[in-house]
Amino acid sequence: MKNTKTKILLVEDEAITALAMVGALKNMGYETCKPVATGEKALQSLTDEKPDVVLMDINLSGDMDGIETASLMMETGHRAIIFITGYSCGQVYERAKALSPVAIFAKPVRPLDLKTAIDSVAPSP
Repeated sequence: MKNTKTKILLVEDEAITALAMVGALKNMGYETCKPVATGEKALQSLTDEKPDVVLMDINLSGDMDGIETASLMMETGHRAIIFITGYSCGQVYERAKALSPVAIFAKPVRPLDLKTAIDSVAPSP
């Protein structure tokens, strides 16, 4: 039987944060796509890379924020989206919550919490 790792797309516009997150995800045993910083690139990666789970920052570079990007992804049937944000309340948080993502985490995210959320939606090997 082939051992398939869960493939994760990280959408994060802060390069240092993205680098740290990719390292943490790899240490947890996940495969990662090349991180992207814009909603447009995230949508392209969804098609090209076919990730199992998307970790989405809400504040992104470019014309779309993470909530708009996630909404478009969900319209195409991709529901395994986890928001990571600096917001833990307010209008932005409520907009994100309205999409019914797998989870919403405030930065900094505890790796164990993130792993639990990813494993709850990851495909079985």
